[in-house]
Amino acid sequence: MDLTPDQAALAVERHDCMKCDAPAGSACRTRGGKSAAKYHTPRFVLVPALREELEVPVPADRFPGRA
Repeated sequence: MDLTPDQAALAVERHDCMKCDAPAGSACRTRGGKSAAKYHTPRFVLVPALREELEVPVPADRFPGRA
């Protein structure tokens, strides 16, 4: 990955998530409505620099695991 974790998060969050319906500018959500620990694959493959990644973690400043 050529992007830092924060740059990757910003790039991924430019798109809505098709899996959890998280709007652009927000981290992906779990079924329980908490911030997910990693972005859903359909969302981060929209970023060309991240298409080859197996997973993209949500940065700690987006509070994964909290509502």
